[in-house]
Amino acid sequence: MIRKINRIFQNYMRKKRLALGKYLWDRKEKKEAIKKGNFIENNEIKSILFLRYDGKIGDMVINTLMFKNIKRDYPNLKIGVVTKKGASELLKENPYVDKIYLYNKKRKDIKKLSQEIAKEKYDLLIDFSEVLRVNQMMFINRCKARFNMGLQREEWELFDLSYSYPSGNFHITELYRSVLEKIGVKNIDLSYDLYFSKQEKEKIDIKLLPFVDKEKFVLNPFAASKHREINRDSIKRIIEIILKKDNRVVFLIGEKSREKEIESIEREYPNKVVYLGLETITETAYLIEKSDFVITPDTSIVHISACFKKKMIAIYRVDGKEENNLNKNLWAPNYKEAYQIYSIDKDIKVGEEPSINKFDLTEIDGIINY
Repeated sequence: MIRKINRIFQNYMRKKRLALGKYLWDRKEKKEAIKKGNFIENNEIKSILFLRYDGKIGDMVINTLMFKNIKRDYPNLKIGVVTKKGASELLKENPYVDKIYLYNKKRKDIKKLSQEIAKEKYDLLIDFSEVLRVNQMMFINRCKARFNMGLQREEWELFDLSYSYPSGNFHITELYRSVLEKIGVKNIDLSYDLYFSKQEKEKIDIKLLPFVDKEKFVLNPFAASKHREINRDSIKRIIEIILKKDNRVVFLIGEKSREKEIESIEREYPNKVVYLGLETITETAYLIEKSDFVITPDTSIVHISACFKKKMIAIYRVDGKEENNLNKNLWAPNYKEAYQIYSIDKDIKVGEEPSINKFDLTEIDGIINY
């Protein structure tokens, strides 16, 4: 009862804070934009700042398609990206990104970063937030870009341009396509791009030398939510399905915090299940590029695999919740080499999250060992 009251109170206060923030920061000295025709050319856009301060790895992978398409048509246009440290690793070697800004949610750091960006006088700022928090409103206001563009911001003074979700049941890349078309980019390529340093490649290539003649499977059991994680029993059963055929090796991946858990499974399958102890998301991404097959729940690993068009089984939850049912399309792998299979939790109780471990293992077996 106390939790319910506290949740109601927090929701009420959140609405109040957002309303106050909008009152304080939803203002901008408007510049007259030429919206008809090619926005970039007609408004002499020489620099674009992308705001991805949520730091989500999967979103950043998909976002790379925008950088590539813009630079193809406008190679001299400056592209800056605001993001968190983890996601920034994916951009360090990207030839289409000119500057990376690290976002820290502390208010004093936000003010300092916005002052730095304001001095660079960006022509166009593009924000991807569904809901703007107060600090984000302040940040956009203080960046002082000539034009601000955001998702469904028609009623905001802070934004000069607004874009909307495509109609119907769409894939996330269609949203990014619509933004690119709105600013004047044509002939859009929806593939993603990831790049690696020479050192990263060499490090992983050396680790893979003992397995050069083996078929390499990458198994990612983990996700941001425990309800989307493959449990230990399912992990072992998937491993045993993979190892039905000789000359295969399974690379288990996961964050450092899961190391002991992974190593305990590794010990049960000597020389057949391997934990490489990779340190960064880019090292993991390069391992995926060098692999033959990937199995993962609905996480950023889906989109990293999509970058390289790897054979993949991606596991999604399907239940009565509209969010989960939309996710399987919105965040789908979206390429022919990938298989989507679904966990249908018929035992879920009211108020509970559905489990991802209700998928059919024979379906996995049929795909891998056909």
